[in-house]
Amino acid sequence: MPVINISYSSTERPQYDPRALMILGPQISVDILPPLVVEKWAKTSKSEVGRAVNLKALIDTGASVTGIDEGVLDQLGYPPIGVSSLATPSGTSQTGVYMVRLVIPSQRDPGFPPNIPRIVIDNVRVIAVKLGKQPYKVLLGRDVLSRMVLVYNGPQALITLGY
Repeated sequence: MPVINISYSSTERPQYDPRALMILGPQISVDILPPLVVEKWAKTSKSEVGRAVNLKALIDTGASVTGIDEGVLDQLGYPPIGVSSLATPSGTSQTGVYMVRLVIPSQRDPGFPPNIPRIVIDNVRVIAVKLGKQPYKVLLGRDVLSRMVLVYNGPQALITLGY
């Protein structure tokens, strides 16, 4: 089982800083790619499909499904495959449902050597969310997290993912 450790530090505490993890939240980089079937179609029809690489994702155990910022989805140009109700503390709304392929951690993240195995999950149903000026563009929900082991070590300011 490959294991990734992500530690959090600050200028005041360069070794590790639990406050940094508490303030930033557990984050990891991801790539958003088209599902394999769409990528194969694009190659045979000589069409271009969008990709978003090295996006910050918040590991969000409070989210039942994975959400991607609607601006990112608009830039990718993927068509929605449906509509879903989104319940938040501020109310319920309708949002688009999309199909993507996720790569975790990003293949372009300089913090992870290329030889580290990645989690690649094809045909992930995601919803469009409004993340606005948040530092992350993806919320990794329990639908994706259920495929791995997550350890949140607050006192050591360390996140461990095993898959």
